[in-house]
Amino acid sequence: MKKLVLSLLIVFLLISILPIYGQKTVEITFWHNMSREVDKKSIEESVEKFNKTHPYIRVKVLLVPGAETEITKLMTAVAAGTGPDVYYLDRFTVAQRANEGVLECVEDWLVKAGVDVKKLKAQFFDFAIQEATFKGKLYALPWDTDDRVLYYNKKLFKEAGLDPTKPPKTIAELDAVADKLTKIKGNVIEVFGIIPWYSQGWHYTWGWAFGGEFYNERLQRFTFGTDKRIIDSYKWQKKYADKYGMATIGAFLGMFGPEVDPFIAGKLAMKVDGNWYLANLRAFAPKDFEYGIAYIPSIDGRLTTWAGGWSLAIPKGAKNPKEAAEFMMYMATEGQIKYAIDTAHLPTVKAGVPELLKADPEQKLFADLLAVAKCRPVVPVGALVWDKLTEARDYVLYGQKTAEKALADAQKECQEALDKALGKKK
Repeated sequence: MKKLVLSLLIVFLLISILPIYGQKTVEITFWHNMSREVDKKSIEESVEKFNKTHPYIRVKVLLVPGAETEITKLMTAVAAGTGPDVYYLDRFTVAQRANEGVLECVEDWLVKAGVDVKKLKAQFFDFAIQEATFKGKLYALPWDTDDRVLYYNKKLFKEAGLDPTKPPKTIAELDAVADKLTKIKGNVIEVFGIIPWYSQGWHYTWGWAFGGEFYNERLQRFTFGTDKRIIDSYKWQKKYADKYGMATIGAFLGMFGPEVDPFIAGKLAMKVDGNWYLANLRAFAPKDFEYGIAYIPSIDGRLTTWAGGWSLAIPKGAKNPKEAAEFMMYMATEGQIKYAIDTAHLPTVKAGVPELLKADPEQKLFADLLAVAKCRPVVPVGALVWDKLTEARDYVLYGQKTAEKALADAQKECQEALDKALGKKK
């Protein structure tokens, strides 16, 4: 009798565990474009941990170079049936890609998995959830965020007779300081004070620093083509292009190549960059390199910055969206916190901020700035707006259009595309 009971118990246990052992391993592919060694390494380590703790999902990571608004490779792969299950997408383009039918609705898959989406959203900063949402539903999960400041070389400040404890606070002060810091020998610029459009000196950076607005959400109308303050920010950058010459500025930057940072090389005295740049300074700057961090100068001295960041999304037609959503949940929470600590990026998941500051107190200024940070307009043509604003800036810098003309043309094209995306009749 005991043998029979024991036999039945063994059979019961085998029946209970057979589905587990018989479960087929599902492979999902994750594309990202974070080529910096510190970024890539952190992501790979989190994926490795996920694979160990989720033995029935195997994540394969592929580094696929690309820019903020470029998805040609993704679209080609999706059309060929070889697209990834998870894609690294600049968060401000989520609404546009969702509207274009490029993305799966992540929220639907989370609900199917029994996730309390309302509680999940509460774990993240509101602006990050807003950027990841289209028509009231999540089409991505927020990854990192960031904000921007002015980095400056204290040694160059001292050499120019400037107080390294008093960085410029206004645009007028910035111009005066930049002029003193710039060193020209013959026709060659040896040290540049600042190149406004270099690095993170984007159209949004200076447009908001001048107090302008790019979009009226209530009216669903772009305003950058008529806002005098945005126009003035483009004209201000044009003054630098005219003063030094675009060819001369290009020759200066060309001396360094893609592997050398002119700021770290001590040849660019000031630059606007993000909190992630701290990792570069710590890894590559000389030990005696003295740098300061200050708020971006604005037209009237008010605090100004903007937050960007990336997200994790499931492309349309992904072979394994259920497992992809499970992987994304892990990466957007535990994986993201690790990534923030490893790379000096700010997390969008709230629990990550105190963890980051424990490991990196220098990030406090950046964390505090999130309270005033703006995010790019959440519209289903966000990528187009970015590209057109950049194109308009280049037209202005190279003297091909006036600021008024370049921005008016860009606004017209963007508004027509937005109206079409929103289904508005002409």
